[in-house]
Amino acid sequence: MDPRFSRAYGALAGLALGDALGMPTQAMSPQEIRSVYGRITGLVDGDASQPYAPGMPAGSVTDDTEQALLVASLLLRGRASSSGRVALNAVEFAHALLAWEDSMIERGSLDLLGPSTKAALERVRAGEDPLTVGGEGTTNGAAMRVTPIGIAVSTEDPEAFAEAVWSSCRVTHATRQGFQSAALVAAAVSMGIDAARSPSLDLRSLLWKALTYVDSLPERGAWTPDPDVVAATRRAMQLAANPASSSLECLVEQVGTSVASAHAIPMAFALLARDPSPQALLDAANLGGDTDTIGAIAGAILGAALGVEVLPADSLSMIEEVSQLGLSSVAGDLLALRDQAIVGPSDARPEVSRIVTSPEEPAPTSSPASPAGRVVLMGQILVDLAVRGEALPSPGGDVWAIDEGMHVGGGFNALVAARRMGAEAVSLSPIGDGPYSSLIQAALAREGITDFGPRIAGIDNGFCIAFTDRTGERTFISTKGAETMAPASAWADFVRTMHPGDVLYVDGYLMDHPANRVAAEAALRVLPEGVRVILDVSPVIGIPEELPSDDVIVSMNHREAQEIGQQSEDSSVCNRCREPHEAALAMLGLLGRPVLVRAGAAGAYFVRPAGTAPNASNEDAAHIPTPHVEAIDTNGAGDAHSGVLAASLAHGIPMGRALLLANCAGALSTTAVGPASCPTRSQIEAAADALEALADEE
Repeated sequence: MDPRFSRAYGALAGLALGDALGMPTQAMSPQEIRSVYGRITGLVDGDASQPYAPGMPAGSVTDDTEQALLVASLLLRGRASSSGRVALNAVEFAHALLAWEDSMIERGSLDLLGPSTKAALERVRAGEDPLTVGGEGTTNGAAMRVTPIGIAVSTEDPEAFAEAVWSSCRVTHATRQGFQSAALVAAAVSMGIDAARSPSLDLRSLLWKALTYVDSLPERGAWTPDPDVVAATRRAMQLAANPASSSLECLVEQVGTSVASAHAIPMAFALLARDPSPQALLDAANLGGDTDTIGAIAGAILGAALGVEVLPADSLSMIEEVSQLGLSSVAGDLLALRDQAIVGPSDARPEVSRIVTSPEEPAPTSSPASPAGRVVLMGQILVDLAVRGEALPSPGGDVWAIDEGMHVGGGFNALVAARRMGAEAVSLSPIGDGPYSSLIQAALAREGITDFGPRIAGIDNGFCIAFTDRTGERTFISTKGAETMAPASAWADFVRTMHPGDVLYVDGYLMDHPANRVAAEAALRVLPEGVRVILDVSPVIGIPEELPSDDVIVSMNHREAQEIGQQSEDSSVCNRCREPHEAALAMLGLLGRPVLVRAGAAGAYFVRPAGTAPNASNEDAAHIPTPHVEAIDTNGAGDAHSGVLAASLAHGIPMGRALLLANCAGALSTTAVGPASCPTRSQIEAAADALEALADEE
């Protein structure tokens, strides 16, 4: 079967399966479900006590699937516009939903329009403009029926994608929550289809990629006091990733299962992150609350990411027999619409092949963007207590200093820089118990950084006194806490799941802590091929013995290069480290890996072994310029540099440009107080563009 068709068909089939599994339990409590059904393990009839589907036969779908197919029919009726855009007509959509409810009433169904949709459409029925009635809808109705848009519209063009999603929200759910919820589901489905060309992108990574994508879209919709759906989904997935909070009971308590967008969509994502298999749909059916919609959303994403083959064929056959849906035909037509929207209307465009006659036969062509990688921190996060004074005291002396506040620091700074560049960021730093640990967890959530760090009971994370003198130079005094106590296999367990395109940022400070050193070297031994590594050696000069020889950059400042030279048994290495460009060459000879030496206002120097890249040579170190700034705080400049470099490589930006962006980030970060002071991506790129223009003039 054509992989893209399998995923398009899988999205609709998964939606119907999750819907049908949740049909008998919708609006029931977990206790009621256990009392009536025991545990749902497959398709069953609705019990007579079921509030919305009493006596409905096993394999029946609800409003989730029916309204999704209604959206599909309207999309296919309108086809793509002359501009190639796919969108719903608001007036047509409003009246189609009203006609659908009327038909359901005639059939005696109790499963009618949801509260947000009902309220908006009753105003349309009374004569109001469909474009003015949806400003209060925050429930999951837009998300439950948006799967056809995910199949028909690629995420390559964010504006076109957002407009298509908005066209399905604006009549009934024209709120920030309505748009966010529908966009999350549509993006995950759409990326699942495009992932047919990138099979290494696993389902959990796809969920995070969709979350990051929607978070980057311009805001749409009216403000309401309901929670932000993107933030709620991020938190739910973090709960699902932590063994201590991933039980179904904990997720129900912490996430919620109501019809609210900020409950249902986060729960669907969390179930898939917890168990990326059809078991997630059975879990949804047993949760209580809006089981059919949570299951339908989870099923649509699962089928889009893994293909229809992952779904139980006997259950799908039963659903088709009972509900007469014709999902295969609809999926093929929507996929053809997707291709039409990409290449433009043309009688010559290729037909979507639903069956591949030969293993060598190519799939239908489109041009999905390569999925961006993640920036993953293997290191530690602690809290900085920042102070500023004229100079450090002499031994036994005393000085006054200005309190610059309490900041989450360490590896956090580099992850913030990666987020400033729009990259997905993951922390593997151990997290303990206590006030500093709570500050760290809150900061990670606030910045949209995924927290996959192991939990260390009974000890708080450490703190660091960061003193900055009048020249902008900083001095650190640190304590050791939970961040120094990674379990031996904790990092390896995550690292082995990384995929090509990801960038592992290794903080050299970890080598100063025995437990972290053991955990790091175990992780580096199982590092998958194609994962790039950036090692910042840090002032402690932490260089793991297991550091891979390929796809690695060893980054250091000039002072650290000189320290490595002094530690070398070869005195000539030390002598060659007086100037930064010579130090880069000396470090290359010593380490045998690409080396980056940061030299502050003098820029940076990069060199790699001969033959490792086109025209690569180790005869001289390439100089990367840096903008001239007035530094007031260098605390975090190296972290900003490393985080932006890692994010740029994760985005697939060429090395030369990536190094220039990193230099600009490091320089601009020194103009603000605080360790996590990386500027915005637009500021970084503007500074890099100015440097490139200056170089062209010269």
